[in-house]
Amino acid sequence: MKKRNQVIYWIKLVFKALLVLLLFISLFSYAMFQGGFVSWFLLYSIMSLVILMLLYTLIPLGSFKVKRDLKKRAIPSGTDMTVTVNVKRKWPFPFLYLVVEDGIENKLEKQMRNVDYKIIFYPSFKKELKYSYTIPNMKRGEYFFYNVRLETSDMFGLFKKKKYVTEQDSFLVYPNYHEIERWSAYEKNETETRLSSADFIEDVTSIAGAREYVPGDKLTSIDWKVTARSNKLMTKEFEEYIGQNYMVILNNHIPNENSDTLEAYEKSVELVTSLIMHATRKQLKVGLWTLGNKHRIFSLDTGEDHQKRLIYHLSKVEGENKGSFHTGLKQYDDNIQNGTTLFFASTEITDEIIERVRIYLSRRIKVYFCLLKKHHAMDKLEEKRYRELLRIGTDAYLLTGANIDHVIKAAGD
Repeated sequence: MKKRNQVIYWIKLVFKALLVLLLFISLFSYAMFQGGFVSWFLLYSIMSLVILMLLYTLIPLGSFKVKRDLKKRAIPSGTDMTVTVNVKRKWPFPFLYLVVEDGIENKLEKQMRNVDYKIIFYPSFKKELKYSYTIPNMKRGEYFFYNVRLETSDMFGLFKKKKYVTEQDSFLVYPNYHEIERWSAYEKNETETRLSSADFIEDVTSIAGAREYVPGDKLTSIDWKVTARSNKLMTKEFEEYIGQNYMVILNNHIPNENSDTLEAYEKSVELVTSLIMHATRKQLKVGLWTLGNKHRIFSLDTGEDHQKRLIYHLSKVEGENKGSFHTGLKQYDDNIQNGTTLFFASTEITDEIIERVRIYLSRRIKVYFCLLKKHHAMDKLEEKRYRELLRIGTDAYLLTGANIDHVIKAAGD
């Protein structure tokens, strides 16, 4: 196909050249036979235009240097992004017009319905040309720019020239987040959070009693002596350790793809980002799970590098109406360390999720569960499941776009 297009291009070019040559021969013949000022003036005028057209064909568009200038490489969602394209050339030869079109990906183009990222420069002797455009209200994600298209032609449109200049670039739109001044889930008493290694080992190995086995308990924690006496599996209960390890779990499975659900999902990403930023500021260990159709696990860690990895992932993550959230929970169950507090952000509550939360609570793991909705209203089944979470001992919250910041600050009080 490419070879065929090249053949067609050269056939058209030869045909246009023959057409110009035929015009010149006709005018020359007319001037020779007719004579007079008008005929020779017409010949010289057309010759001047033909020479100008030939000069246009000789202008190498490769001599144009293109540079794209992005004001920032990373911006929060909801802000505007300004892009400036600079075009430089070596010779100030005037062109009839020059089309400059920035090369953007489809995902970015969808956000630019009323934004013109193409411009036409008219005759100019300037060596440097530039134009800017602004993309309003950027959505979360990573965006890429590709080649810049340059195009020009003569005044009759006989000889057109087009070139794509390689100028690849990208920028990141990270999730918006709320500044959390105080959240009591992170503010336990010093005697609860600042334990020495020896105290920690003693706490997690001190047996407080036994309880009936619950699916999800490790086999190493089974109390075989009590099991033999009671004729049923019993699990050792250890002294509860309340540490400063926080695992934030984002439910990437969404019940549907309508606008309300997608907006609620975006709010859940904002909430998770807010908690991670707060934990980093307080120098606390925090991990992240995003579970759904695809699972991504970030272990507990601290520091700015860890924060950047989490925020970069949250910038690109997308909710999907396929996959399974509770299957991911079950799969990575053994990754939950003693003393870890779980924080769930989800746009749905299912019976399977409640069952997993019940298992975590039976293991004396502190669980916070935030249900994200665009509006306060829940259907009867959702309300029933929400009340069940509260009944079994979960710190559950219903969050909407208007009250996220308020509820975060109140959590745990």
